[in-house]
Amino acid sequence: MKNRFPPEYITDYNLIGTFRGLQEAIASRYSGQMMRCPVHLSIGQEYWLPLVRRFFQSGDRCFSSHRSHSMYMALGGDFERLIAELHGHKDGCLAGRGGSMHLKDLSVGLEQSVPIVGSSIGLALGSGLAAQRNVQNVLTLSYFGDGACEEGIVHESLNMAHILSLPILFICENNAYSCNTHIRRRQSSTTMSRLADAHGIAAITIDQLLPYNELNERVSRAFNIARSRPCFLEVFSYRLYEHCGYKVDTDIGDRTEAEYAANLEADYFGLLRKKFQSVEDSYSESFRRYSEVIDQYSYKSMESVFS
Repeated sequence: MKNRFPPEYITDYNLIGTFRGLQEAIASRYSGQMMRCPVHLSIGQEYWLPLVRRFFQSGDRCFSSHRSHSMYMALGGDFERLIAELHGHKDGCLAGRGGSMHLKDLSVGLEQSVPIVGSSIGLALGSGLAAQRNVQNVLTLSYFGDGACEEGIVHESLNMAHILSLPILFICENNAYSCNTHIRRRQSSTTMSRLADAHGIAAITIDQLLPYNELNERVSRAFNIARSRPCFLEVFSYRLYEHCGYKVDTDIGDRTEAEYAANLEADYFGLLRKKFQSVEDSYSESFRRYSEVIDQYSYKSMESVFS
């Protein structure tokens, strides 16, 4: 059997630890109510994000959904500016005016995050069309969840992308839940790549059970295809925290204690931290550092109120 965690990818594994540390730092401080915007964390869904950073090139453009921490982290956005943004502080990536669901950083290619489900997909389509018309060597990423696949704009955009052969990579992260409702109670199939098949678009799927070198190969192939014609990458993942907020939700909606326990045991980061000490160290340092940054901005926010 292939080694699931080849050691040559240790830099990626450490990055996963860093991502988890940042997100858990946010979760651990959120109840203090100094971050006065909703947060949609991606705890449990980090395993594929370092590969986006690897294959995304300077000049490429990304349009994200409301769960925008993922793309902000993957593309290399400044974490301290993210934390400042959550506090509504002027140091934030949008000067404190956007919050968690509107993250944007043009310096790393994150063009826009839109909280209205499915809305960023149309923007990505326009970006791909502009790149084609202007003969630019620019790839556009459209990042959304399985819940967005219940919106008409997904079908319209896939259809137009195929007809015009636009350079777009549609990334659908399928974490099986829309808020607290499981996909089995919402759709006729649990596989979203069927939509790409219906529109004649190449589809590639990944899940965290694959050996990391296979993940690397598949994501690389998706990026390469999408630079000349549309491609659909379906990412199977599992969200360990609630839809919006800092808690674990096993008492609301369709999620059961047994389902949660099984997925927690299979958590990619959890397995990595047991296998590689450097992953544990990356996580611990990230949690420590960004907890301190959060505390600093919480103090600055209080100071600005009373100054």
